[in-house]
Amino acid sequence: MDLDVLLHAKFKKLGEAVTDWRQMRDKLKTLADDAKTQLTDRAARADWSGENSKVTRPFIDKTAGEIADMRWQAETIHNILKDTCAELTGYRDQLQFTIAEADWLHLRVRDTGHGSFRVEPKDGADVSQPTIDGFAEDIRQLLSDATESDHSAKETLVALADLSKYGFTDARYKDRDEAAEALKAGEKAARYAEDPEKAGALDAVLKKYRGDALFAERFATRLGPDGTLEFWVAANDPEHGAGADKSLQKHLSETLALASHSDSPAMNRWENSLVKAGTRTVGDEPGGPTGFQVMSNLMRHGDYDDRFLTRYGTALVAEDKRRSGNGERTAWDDAARFPGLNPGGPDSGADPMTGYMKALANNPAAATDFLNGDDRHPAAPGTKGTQDSNFNYLFNDRTWPHEPGPSGELNTGKNYLAQAIAAGATGVPAGEPAPKNLPPHNEGQAHLFENVVETIGKDNTKLTDNGYMSDSFGKMTAHYLPDIYRAVSDDDGGDTGKLYPITGARADIPHGDAVRFLFALGQNPEGYAAVELGQKQYATNLMEYHLDPELDRDSRLIQSSDSPERSLNRIAEQSGEISGVLANGRQEAVLGAASEKDESFTHALAQGKNFVSGAIGTGIGVGATFAVTPMGGAVAGGAATTASSLLLEEIFQANEDSEKEAAGYMAGGEWERSKKDHIKILQRAAELASRSRGSRYEYDVKDWVRDGANTGFNNASTDVHEIIKAED
Repeated sequence: MDLDVLLHAKFKKLGEAVTDWRQMRDKLKTLADDAKTQLTDRAARADWSGENSKVTRPFIDKTAGEIADMRWQAETIHNILKDTCAELTGYRDQLQFTIAEADWLHLRVRDTGHGSFRVEPKDGADVSQPTIDGFAEDIRQLLSDATESDHSAKETLVALADLSKYGFTDARYKDRDEAAEALKAGEKAARYAEDPEKAGALDAVLKKYRGDALFAERFATRLGPDGTLEFWVAANDPEHGAGADKSLQKHLSETLALASHSDSPAMNRWENSLVKAGTRTVGDEPGGPTGFQVMSNLMRHGDYDDRFLTRYGTALVAEDKRRSGNGERTAWDDAARFPGLNPGGPDSGADPMTGYMKALANNPAAATDFLNGDDRHPAAPGTKGTQDSNFNYLFNDRTWPHEPGPSGELNTGKNYLAQAIAAGATGVPAGEPAPKNLPPHNEGQAHLFENVVETIGKDNTKLTDNGYMSDSFGKMTAHYLPDIYRAVSDDDGGDTGKLYPITGARADIPHGDAVRFLFALGQNPEGYAAVELGQKQYATNLMEYHLDPELDRDSRLIQSSDSPERSLNRIAEQSGEISGVLANGRQEAVLGAASEKDESFTHALAQGKNFVSGAIGTGIGVGATFAVTPMGGAVAGGAATTASSLLLEEIFQANEDSEKEAAGYMAGGEWERSKKDHIKILQRAAELASRSRGSRYEYDVKDWVRDGANTGFNNASTDVHEIIKAED
């Protein structure tokens, strides 16, 4: 910075910018608060239907989120400008004072251009050289500090703006120094990554700046795609003794995932180059791992950008098909060759599809798009298959590699595939509870669920031979209970839409496919428990809904009558059929060749207390009136607020007591015992639902549901008999 520029700077426009951004920050804060209370909160309470549930509701949520991001970005910009203006003003004032002090000592300070200046005595005044040098050094330092302040402000503002090409970023910094420090730390971390011996120091920095968007972008782009891949190979090479571990893997993955959301030109180049590097061997040594094998192990943690995940996955599937003959054989080298790519375990990391599936399980939107999408590459000559969905290739056609573990075969890749499918079908990341404001299912999610049910309905061994997938598929199915109830109702009277209202997209499932799918799911303890407990909750919510005396007449099953008898009878019938099919599956597992212990089903039901609260989310059940009431909080805190929460608490308590008294609900055993238990539970559900609604039918509802549940259970027996007969 030239001396005269700083000396005569007015900073009027910069001060005005600070004022403008302060006012903008305050206005956006008010707007963000209003968006939450007037948009988001009201949308969560509304009963959406039709196109509004598919378009308007997601638009409202996205708009409110953008407004919140605008607020935080405006606050960060204001903070940066305020700090910069204060610093530059201070440097100018110090410079003016220093020059005035020099003038008093008969020294002249002249700007000589291009950032240089001269300090010299006036008219031959006798001033010592140390004094002249001292003033020169003070002025030089002021100019250097002012230049750094100006450059740092520009760099942080540009970096902040580059994080999001369209819309806004939620990155927040309390001042300019904090943002600038994040950029410097990113560069420092990249230098650490150039030396695998500094893996421990790198991990510490990555952990410290976890969640910092500017740090993540600067780290990734300074290290570069090739540097990223080469570092991970070197860090896991036993010869280096670098000490890479699951902690570094986790923090590095999360940092790169955050960086992928940046729209900076440098990050776009990083992503493009990394995808291209996927098919190449990393490093100079032949026979090493490919870029896909390395990078997929850095995708197991964090939420990667949707577009990047889709592009990466498309290229990965194309290479997988090329290597495998379109799925006829395993595509990648065995685990023994690259034992250290995945220190977090449990698998070696040699199969890049495994880590990628985990990345999709963490990002539901990307999972929906990718699994429904076409890979856009024709099959290799002479191999099976044509262009098809990625779901079909991965679930049906691909030959997944075998990898032995300490206690048997590892199935990590296919287990993560199930998690990715469940995330893509529900919108909920694997392992996380459904949020209260979960949007209704969209067309892509419903289509993916349809494909799962249809595929397993045609060949249930795809699930029964891979039982470890059932916990994910069970939780996924609990999100689609309205669709399952509709499927088994057959809708003879055309009134199923009123009986089982659905907001958002509907999964169109044939009755037979639904039964065969549930029968397969019921043969696994975790799958059985997720659907059985979820559907008990859903049935109770439905009864509460149809027993509401204030229910709009257009929503009643029979408009000419105020009696909900037929509604409850039909609900009990469909519930009975679903529970009956699941019970048949449980019995098949216990008595069949698999010889699954019945106690494991009882244990899974007891463990259901940990996940069933997320089974029914906003917009996927009977509407916001009941669906937004979180059963989990009632069970955990003991303050039941709905009939379904009371019922499930009784089920859990009874099963806990059954260990002492052998008298729990759904404790297994013979067919008749299962049916009696189910009828008893539904009668209690109807009683609780009627009481919660102050219904005048409290003493009739138990009779209404008994006959329906009995019919449904008997229908299930017939359905399953036909399945077994067809298989024989």
